[in-house]
Amino acid sequence: MRLADVAISRGASSLLQNIAWSVQTNERWGIVGPNGAGKSTLLGAITGTVRMDRGAALVGPKVRVGHLRQSAVSGSVRTVAEEARSEMVEIEHARERLHLTTLVVEGGDYSDQALAELGEAQEQFEKAGGYEQEQMVDSVLKGLGFEPQDSHRLCSDFSGGWQMRIALARLLLSKPSLLLLDEPSNHLDSSARDWLGKYIAKYDGSVVLVSHDVELLDASVNSIAEISGNTLLEYRGCSYSKYLDEKEFRAQSAEAEYKRNLEEAARLQSFIDKFGASATKAASAQSRVKMLEKMKREGKLDPPPVAVVSRGPQPELVLPPPPKPNGENLLALTNASIGHDPDQEPLLTNIDLTITRGMKLLLRGPNGAGKSTLLKALRGNLPHMLMQGTRTENDRLRLGVFTQDLAQELDTNARAVDLVTAYSREGADGNVAVTDEAARSVMGRLNLGGEKPLRKVGALSGGEKARVALSMFALKASNLLMLDEPSNHLDVGCIDALARALSGWGGKDGAVVVISHD
Repeated sequence: MRLADVAISRGASSLLQNIAWSVQTNERWGIVGPNGAGKSTLLGAITGTVRMDRGAALVGPKVRVGHLRQSAVSGSVRTVAEEARSEMVEIEHARERLHLTTLVVEGGDYSDQALAELGEAQEQFEKAGGYEQEQMVDSVLKGLGFEPQDSHRLCSDFSGGWQMRIALARLLLSKPSLLLLDEPSNHLDSSARDWLGKYIAKYDGSVVLVSHDVELLDASVNSIAEISGNTLLEYRGCSYSKYLDEKEFRAQSAEAEYKRNLEEAARLQSFIDKFGASATKAASAQSRVKMLEKMKREGKLDPPPVAVVSRGPQPELVLPPPPKPNGENLLALTNASIGHDPDQEPLLTNIDLTITRGMKLLLRGPNGAGKSTLLKALRGNLPHMLMQGTRTENDRLRLGVFTQDLAQELDTNARAVDLVTAYSREGADGNVAVTDEAARSVMGRLNLGGEKPLRKVGALSGGEKARVALSMFALKASNLLMLDEPSNHLDVGCIDALARALSGWGGKDGAVVVISHD
């Protein structure tokens, strides 16, 4: 695959310019860069779903491109195993040929040609992996966290996150020659992430992986492409960790060379100024004029490209200090049974949990174990989930909630800044004094500056929407913060900013309950 002089704009703004990049056979590329830089757009250019202003995406005639569709498997009437194997095209073609040639022979045609075609069909089916198909399906589904009995359940029985896993299994099993993955780890727990990293590392084909998950990138890819300053910088042959070192080395080298060139230009200019009018030195001065002009022509006196030397402004998140509660206990569940449906068995039973001031609590467990369910029951906005027991909260409790789905639930027709200010002002714990300027200041520190706060949410990238949600979360004073996989959809800089903010927040008055794989 090759991108040739690609340029893409978003509205009136240039998003990507002069992109020239190729992916060779069996290369595994990680695409990195800040939210909104154009990483997902780049994948869209490869698949043809994004219109390019200039240039072309050139894919070889025998290259089959596979892309994880965001629609997952909603609406599928198949079982999990049926859906997972539904795009194993090579095996299905070989199976159909084997079936037809077998029917010919079983129908009584024992000619040399019929038997030869049957033998070829059997060889093709074996080479395609047909005899190991069920083993492959079971292995991938197990790696992504499914139990053996799940194979026979309908896709429609599963939540959106699990349906994304089914879609990922379907894509991996289809074995495209060019595999495109856009944030595949967002709906995976730690064990499934580890498995995916090992799977990609051994993948028999080329891979382009967009991800902010540093561990996944380090485990799986062997080259990095960074999108920064509207362009793409290649770090071929670099793991993510090596890319960070190489990026720093390139920046230092470019800055040092620029400094040397400026010093050389100053030396030449000094000689010209001093001896330009001298009859005996005129030839030497003219020679130096030509040298200086050549340096300018070759761009040696131009500052290094921003994409090379810029470390970029680091996102910053400052959380309001927690309002002082009454007493030690902020929130408690006593002898609680928790579930989604009162007519079904509870998902969790015998829960006794007390959140106290100063506590920072991590909820861990495999997907489907009930972590998010427990968090929702603690939050208390869905009373039917507490099927037995009691929930007791401090009379000065102020809850702040940030979930992985919050960004996806935003009104796409509203301006980003309007959502942030409205959320900050609403409710008994809202602050009516929050202005648009205050909201834009918080958004700017999360690198949502310029005119981005004035855009409609629907015009923002997934990562930028997550920053809008984080800005909403950051403007309301709370003494208990609840976070459900907060790092999903955020880039590395924002994740670091959130981690720093949580680490230094709360003191003796605030508490944190977090679900995270990070």
